Amino acid sequence: MVSRICLIAVVLVASLTGAVAAQDAPNATADNTTDTCGEYVTEYISLCSADYDGGSAVNVLDADRRERVTVTEAVALTEPRELNRRSFVVDGRTTIRFAVEPSNGAAGVTTDDGTTLYGVPLETTSSIVAGPFTASDAQAAGVGGALGVALTTLYPVARRVYGKSEESERVA
Repeated sequence: MVSRICLIAVVLVASLTGAVAAQDAPNATADNTTDTCGEYVTEYISLCSADYDGGSAVNVLDADRRERVTVTEAVALTEPRELNRRSFVVDGRTTIRFAVEPSNGAAGVTTDDGTTLYGVPLETTSSIVAGPFTASDAQAAGVGGALGVALTTLYPVARRVYGKSEESERVA
């Protein structure tokens, strides 16, 4: 009988884990597929998107003509340090990946074309355990924890009910 309970528990855990894993399919967004980008950095360059991706700023710029820009790390400095700076050529839609070190959970970059200095704040995540976790990961952890508690509780109860143990167990 114990083997049946274990088999049912294994099947139940496997089926729940598959359902949670199936929710991880990425959602396709059409934000960057439009022909125009809304925010203008300069007269010829527009900012399509700016994201922070695990230590790097990812800016998507669109230029009407070929332009050279300098991207500089922009953070609130708490101590003297060297800031990253690199030059890029923007010709049409260009993705710029640039190393940025956040300070106090905030990061940013500036884009300079020689006449205009444009700053972009980046949203960084601060979590106790670093990693690209999603809502389905939290659901899987919750289901696993609940099943662990339930199975640990059911084991002494089943032993007592089926006569394998003569002493009474305190469950609650």
